[in-house]
Amino acid sequence: MHMPFQLRRAGACALTGGWLLLLTNLAAPLSVKAQDASWTNLVAEGEFHEKEGDTPAALKSYQEADRLSPDNADILCRLAKQYCDSIRLAKTKAEKKDLAQKALDCGLRAVKAAPQSPKAHCCLAVCYAKNFPYSDNQTKVDYSRQIKAEAEKAIEIDPKFDLAYHMLGRWNFEVSNMNFFVKSMVKIAYGGLPKASKKQAIDNFKQAVELMPNRIINHLQLARLYHVTDQETMVAPELQQCAALTPIDMDDKDGQDLAKKILAGAKWPEDF
Repeated sequence: MHMPFQLRRAGACALTGGWLLLLTNLAAPLSVKAQDASWTNLVAEGEFHEKEGDTPAALKSYQEADRLSPDNADILCRLAKQYCDSIRLAKTKAEKKDLAQKALDCGLRAVKAAPQSPKAHCCLAVCYAKNFPYSDNQTKVDYSRQIKAEAEKAIEIDPKFDLAYHMLGRWNFEVSNMNFFVKSMVKIAYGGLPKASKKQAIDNFKQAVELMPNRIINHLQLARLYHVTDQETMVAPELQQCAALTPIDMDDKDGQDLAKKILAGAKWPEDF
């Protein structure tokens, strides 16, 4: 999942009117059914476009579905993801920042609509991460705390939700990877962050792989942690898994492309 949050760089219709009673009783059910059918079609369209990799079309379909059902947490999570995917298509930093903020707004709405949904909490964690490149240092620290809290809440609700462990692993890696100067600055200026470690990140990604072995990004992040902790013999098997699996989504596709490049001799990128 391409969601850099490097603190070390700090240095997703109601009808009214004066109708006759008979017409009201007949029209209301028909209208609800028509609206339900329209909403279902929009969701199906969004899913189709998403599978085809057509982010703008998927975004439009989910926006319309959200308009018809504004408190549907599942649609809000889908919409947040399309806003996040749209960031890579945007040409300016201002556009990217706006899309990241819209994704975060959807994530916050999703949690409000379904506070016991692990998917909503994990979605919100991702959206906080997506806003890192466009936030000041204090906001990054605040968002980092929120990422950890939302991932842990998702795990509390559903201990078998792999993406929550994935996000917690990314949090552990990024926070533990801050250099001494940045750690000191954060501690002095903002009171610091909870403890994090690469060992814990490895455990998080191992758990994510165990729960969802077909998700490429889980294997890719585990490979990266093995690489940065000098466990090189463990890297290639995970990258080979990335190359062999069928991508689930755009994040998986990007992860597979990167894994193949590294297997072919390319260096690990600093951020991904």
